[in-house]
Amino acid sequence: MKFKITILLILSFLTVFGTFAQQKKVIKPETIYIVDNEIVSLEFVKKLNTSHIKEMKMGVSGKEKEALIKKYGESIEDNQIIVFVMKTEKEIKNTNDSKTITPEEAAEINRKNAEERAKKIKESTLVNSGDMSKDFSLEMLDGSKVKLSDFKGKVVLINFWATWCAPCMKELYEFPERIIEPFADKDFVLLAISRGEKEDVVRKKMDKLKSRGVEFNAGLDPKEEIYKLYATNLIPRNFLIDQNGKVVYTSVGYSDEKLNELVNKIEELLK
Repeated sequence: MKFKITILLILSFLTVFGTFAQQKKVIKPETIYIVDNEIVSLEFVKKLNTSHIKEMKMGVSGKEKEALIKKYGESIEDNQIIVFVMKTEKEIKNTNDSKTITPEEAAEINRKNAEERAKKIKESTLVNSGDMSKDFSLEMLDGSKVKLSDFKGKVVLINFWATWCAPCMKELYEFPERIIEPFADKDFVLLAISRGEKEDVVRKKMDKLKSRGVEFNAGLDPKEEIYKLYATNLIPRNFLIDQNGKVVYTSVGYSDEKLNELVNKIEELLK
């Protein structure tokens, strides 16, 4: 009888634990592919003639997202969007008539694009690794107010993001597993600050993120007053600050490699 009760208790615990784990599981967004304003499958994209692609971009602006939601419904709002703009028949003919680009020329174009990107990052960054952080007061979505200097003695990650920014969203969906949960019981603070957006816009997005397993207390910077202390352009941006208030790592944009570097830096600081 005691054995039977023990088994029932264990099964009950596993059921509750399983439900809790399921609630905490992050439901990551799907990727939606749009070719010439129409949603297509990944298989369709794989069959595209790459020489016929005029432009490809990861994510869309706020206004573009609104237009897509109006056309396809709100079900696409939380998904990653990759847009392909195809060349017209005339543009394809002109391309075929023009000189073919050699691999060396393509490599040179990529090099120049990388240099231009690096230049934009450098010119738009006001606080670099090795600089002391700039203090600020921040209003949080839950109504509380914090000051950066109040967290001296702790490791602080400042993350600037926006609801319309696809790379920002991709990064935030990784935060629960890679940032929030691993360092929850450490001397670590995440200040994920929405850049240039009104409270109701951020609240709506946070409600949706929470329903998908991503939950944190967002910071509000509607006039970009805090953001402009650190940068003038480009998100997502991360500024990792050590226990003495010095910036020890920065990143712009999202990639698995950058996220790994960020996690490793946090772990080093917390040793």
